[in-house]
Amino acid sequence: MTRRNQILVLAAAAAVHAAALAAFDTAMVNNAHRQQLAQQQPERIVVTGPGIARRTLANQSCPAPRG
Repeated sequence: MTRRNQILVLAAAAAVHAAALAAFDTAMVNNAHRQQLAQQQPERIVVTGPGIARRTLANQSCPAPRG
């Protein structure tokens, strides 16, 4: 291999590694953001509607323990 070819192969390998590192970093940031969003809890849930439908919906969607 000539010196020129060695430099071209080295540059190509460095570019591939840089692209892989950028893709990995993006995936890690997206995963961290998704986990942070999953940890958020709504402060309260407001259910409006007529009588029995409101109670049924509130019982089904309320995160509070039933007691």
